[in-house]
Amino acid sequence: MLHTALKAEPAITYDTVLEDVQSLLPAIRERAAESEANRSIPKESAREFLDAGLARVLMPKRYGGLELGLQAWVDLTAEIGAADAAHSWCASLIMHHPHYLAQFPDAAQADVWANGPDVAIAATFTPTSKVETVAGGYRVSCAIPYLSGINHCSRVIIGGMIPVADGPPDWTLFLVPEGEFEIEDTWHTSGMRGTGSNTVVVKDAFVRSDHTLRVADMRESTTPGARLNTAAMFNAPWITYAALTFLAPMLGAARGALEDYRSGTAKKVSLFGSKVAEYSSIQVHLARAAANLDAAELLLRRCVELAESPQATSEDLRARTYRDQARASELIVDAIDMIMKISGAQGFASSSSIQRAWRDVHFAASHVSLNPEVGFAAWGRRQFGLDRDSKQMMF
Repeated sequence: MLHTALKAEPAITYDTVLEDVQSLLPAIRERAAESEANRSIPKESAREFLDAGLARVLMPKRYGGLELGLQAWVDLTAEIGAADAAHSWCASLIMHHPHYLAQFPDAAQADVWANGPDVAIAATFTPTSKVETVAGGYRVSCAIPYLSGINHCSRVIIGGMIPVADGPPDWTLFLVPEGEFEIEDTWHTSGMRGTGSNTVVVKDAFVRSDHTLRVADMRESTTPGARLNTAAMFNAPWITYAALTFLAPMLGAARGALEDYRSGTAKKVSLFGSKVAEYSSIQVHLARAAANLDAAELLLRRCVELAESPQATSEDLRARTYRDQARASELIVDAIDMIMKISGAQGFASSSSIQRAWRDVHFAASHVSLNPEVGFAAWGRRQFGLDRDSKQMMF
């Protein structure tokens, strides 16, 4: 269990959190290979993230949070991603899962933050838990894989379907009581190895009704917590911010790889004695990769602006966001592929940070929320006056 206390002075602001994060980057770079070998970021990294105040970034002020906003979340995540994608992925979740908890009923928020705000929370929305309705709540059991960062988390949120007598089951999130879950070591992958995305096992745990959250309420921004936490980011439709969790680490990792390539190539001499940096083909590929990353960032920023807007979000804008998130992912993948291509054989060395970023970015891009076929189709349907595809439960 990880509970830490921040210094009372000076006051914690975005600048102080950013300064603390930047001070951690050299150690994160040093730990990247260790994290990959151990298939989990070191516990000292998770502890340092909490000490830096990351769990407070999107947390309600009334529970000791900072409410710095989604833009700060993206900035900090990308900053860490330039050092190591796996650390960035875990840091993104340490920041973002309190944002989800803030949309639960207040009783759930009070339960988690009763002893302080610096709590790391793991979550999976996959609705495969076994759910039984009982007096006062539900009995839930599961064995669900892919919970990133669970090795350093003391609380967990899982997904499941609540049976409904006169209709389809209701996709719901359950805040599992502290100490009521186990971890199975199942994370063996070629990408994002350091995220420790192991399997959570819950055995017949009782979850109170006021410790649950309907996904339909997240989708339509009608959550119980949004009535209490009134900042725009707590009242945004799910689709406007969900995939940013994964896009920001991808963007940071690709930017880090771009800089590693640029700095390593600036003085590199080819076998024929000429400077590699003088090859126009290298210059063009570098420029194209950088332009793709800039374009991806602009799309991300527009998504964030929409999610933080106090205005109601139309279905057309929600569809545009779905499309933009998918396209940003494609642009980042294209950029890292270009960087890898011009890196040559050296880029594939096991010690190369570029090949690790390349694997991590491709792995992250495979997340279901970034599927371009789905994201593009959501926007395309709107252009032809078609209703939302009811099978797409995020949008």
